Amino acid sequence: MYQSIFFFCFLFSLSFLGVLGVLAVRRAGLSQTRAWCYLVWLSWQRQARASQMVWIAVGLLAFAVALVAIFTAMGAWSMHYWRWPYRQGPTFLQWADEIQIVMSVRDSSASGQGVQAALAAAVRGIVEHSGFAIFSHWGVFLLFLSFLLPLFNLSFATEALGGERESNSLIWLLSRPLPRPAIYLGKFVALLPWTLGLNLGGFGLLCLAGGQPGWLAFRLYWPAVLAATLAFSSLFYLMGAWFRRPAVAAIVYAFFLEVILGNMPGYMKRISIGFYTRCMMFDAASAFGIQPERPDIFLPVEGTTALAVLLGLTIALLGIGTVIFSRTQYQEIV
Repeated sequence: MYQSIFFFCFLFSLSFLGVLGVLAVRRAGLSQTRAWCYLVWLSWQRQARASQMVWIAVGLLAFAVALVAIFTAMGAWSMHYWRWPYRQGPTFLQWADEIQIVMSVRDSSASGQGVQAALAAAVRGIVEHSGFAIFSHWGVFLLFLSFLLPLFNLSFATEALGGERESNSLIWLLSRPLPRPAIYLGKFVALLPWTLGLNLGGFGLLCLAGGQPGWLAFRLYWPAVLAATLAFSSLFYLMGAWFRRPAVAAIVYAFFLEVILGNMPGYMKRISIGFYTRCMMFDAASAFGIQPERPDIFLPVEGTTALAVLLGLTIALLGIGTVIFSRTQYQEIV
């Protein structure tokens, strides 16, 4: 049900972007409609010429996948080898067996043995299903969501317009007989395959390296990754139209403001994109016990609400960026 709602909202957003593009060139006639389609194709090809930032993102992805694969081979996504209460103590499974033996000696009644067996089985169940929770915390929330996801988006989104400005080709593009809103939306449409491919593909590789817990994480979390990609792409793309050095502004936002706002108590974190992404993930994996460490401080929202906010934010940022791009006087960089 949850994924069906997501697909409906995602298709609605794509249809909305298509309608905006058609409206932007409706007065231009068939020739300019073809010109807009060619602009999308040309911009997509220009994005294929990976910049230094993109190569850094790909290199970090390869390093992260290798690191996760090493942890998977070491069995780090499971509590089988965790010891309590100290490193020299027994493992959790050994501790459960010892406790059951000791308690069975002290209480040999049928009801007492039933309680002991239930407690031991509960401990074993937690240990057996701990891989998904550990992988979600370290591999998804800390590594991918907090670091790789923003970096992948800003690598392409800031380059879409920022690269045009630095190469002084934006002035030539603005001199073409296409409305500025059509240019802005066209380059964003050309940007989406790269950001969606890198984010979903990178997340898939990371989950593949994580083994069975990773596959479960990909099945549950990919809608949140897709919605966050749309929101981050529209935000960093807006920075490309607003700032002369958009990559710097995007890095400051992603790794300082987003981290600070996302960890503030109360309602301040609700202006953070990462907050709504986490809420979607918590809602999708609630049946597996995945929730905020302190829900009374995190104050999550429902998954459908978080999805609506991310898609609405994407459309709002595109509208703001279109207005800024249409009214800004761009000059050549000497």
